[in-house]
Amino acid sequence: MKVSIKSNKLEASSNNVRGLCTVTFGDSFSVRNISIVESRKGGTFVSMPSFKTKTVDEKGNTIYKDIAFPVTKEFREELFSKIKESYEPGEVVELEW
Repeated sequence: MKVSIKSNKLEASSNNVRGLCTVTFGDSFSVRNISIVESRKGGTFVSMPSFKTKTVDEKGNTIYKDIAFPVTKEFREELFSKIKESYEPGEVVELEW
């Protein structure tokens, strides 16, 4: 299956989100608003689209649930790696694999 990733850097972000991307699976299904976030330790990580629930954890923090997500560890690692790869050049990039 062909998987396309389009990534955009955000220049003026008021939070830790540094980029957004859209992943399209086989010209049939797209997932938008996948975030590339800068961690407090300086690295980046990928955050799937999510929604805020009405529940909180034991520390009182709001719980968020992913709307779309990779099911297997292997696919998650491959997808997140490709998303980070598409973000690095700093311009709109389309990768296919």
